[in-house]
Amino acid sequence: MIKVSFYFLLIFIFASCSNSENLATISISETTGLNRQLEYVTATVSFDRALEKDEILILSDVESEASILVQELESVSNDGKFNYEILFPLEIGANQTKNYQVGVREKMRSSLPVQLVISEDKLSVENRYYRINFSMEDDKRGGQINGIELKGFNNQTLKRGHIAMHWAPNFSKSDSEGYFNMEDFQAASKNLIEREAYRVIKERSGKTDSVPEINIEGRYEFYADLPYFQFESTMTMTEDVELDLLRNDEMTMDSLFTHLTFPRKDGTIQHLKLYDELDVLEKNHIKADAEWVAFYHIEKGYGFGSIRLKYENSNLNGQISPTHSPHTKISRSKGNGRYWNRVLSDTIQGFPKGSRYYEKNAYLIFQVDNDQPEKELVYYQKCLKNPLVVAVTNNDLR
Repeated sequence: MIKVSFYFLLIFIFASCSNSENLATISISETTGLNRQLEYVTATVSFDRALEKDEILILSDVESEASILVQELESVSNDGKFNYEILFPLEIGANQTKNYQVGVREKMRSSLPVQLVISEDKLSVENRYYRINFSMEDDKRGGQINGIELKGFNNQTLKRGHIAMHWAPNFSKSDSEGYFNMEDFQAASKNLIEREAYRVIKERSGKTDSVPEINIEGRYEFYADLPYFQFESTMTMTEDVELDLLRNDEMTMDSLFTHLTFPRKDGTIQHLKLYDELDVLEKNHIKADAEWVAFYHIEKGYGFGSIRLKYENSNLNGQISPTHSPHTKISRSKGNGRYWNRVLSDTIQGFPKGSRYYEKNAYLIFQVDNDQPEKELVYYQKCLKNPLVVAVTNNDLR
């Protein structure tokens, strides 16, 4: 398998556009009735030969003939076929279908305005919606998210003053003090960050000294011109272990919000004051697999939430890994801080070797609507949970 990526600073001008053959056709349909302001689409195209070093794939809209730069994610050769997984942006209207022809162009390097930036020390990433800083508490290469500057809201910073903001996944061993997460990885752990044409990828994996029986894998994806980023993690028990706490999807912040919102089991949307009305949740928990949960500031107009894309707890044998009273919890913390997290287990119990816990979430910055504070959040949740329909017709390339 060959991984191919492009630095965003080096975009390409295409030569000989008019004489490129049609190698494949990609049809993209919006079937949910939503106007998609910006979507990043993945597709796999297959050819009979590999691309040359001076060739690049490009999409041409069949109707408008406008061209889109394609980012090649991976190239795999199999049985004489060369399969290219590609990523590209588009805008599409509700119930609309767009058709694109895939062509090969000769490439020439040229600089274009940067819309997704990673700092030279690789400790921050930003687009037009946010600037995200990574914690350096235990790993000078930068660990988990430490703070988020909201560019559309007077650079308001979301943070937790004394610890990293993103604190998941995390766990506590019954015979140790405190609880641990990716900030506590051993120094030799994997900690990679890469800039591609349309996104920045940050991957972490490893174990902690305090609970070496758990292997953790985490992956951030930050995209150009989107108000959210994605994160997924997997915890796998490599040996039997006894824990008294196991959680994921945790964002902990200072006193920066006024309200909480989430969907109830019956589909109704609940709004609670973060500093007056949380007691109701002690007897009526938010579901572990609630579609989303968010905090917002009613006067300042900003919100931040977790859109739950995937939540799966099967072990390596396909059976259900142990949990105890799983639910989404809103917690009080010192200094009037508040945080949400998904509790997988909050009692002392054993976790057999092979137990596994997976999450994938999109973390969204949103504008609070005066009548429906969660309106923009629900829009993005519907878009993410109802991806565009992609169909590929491959032609021969010889």
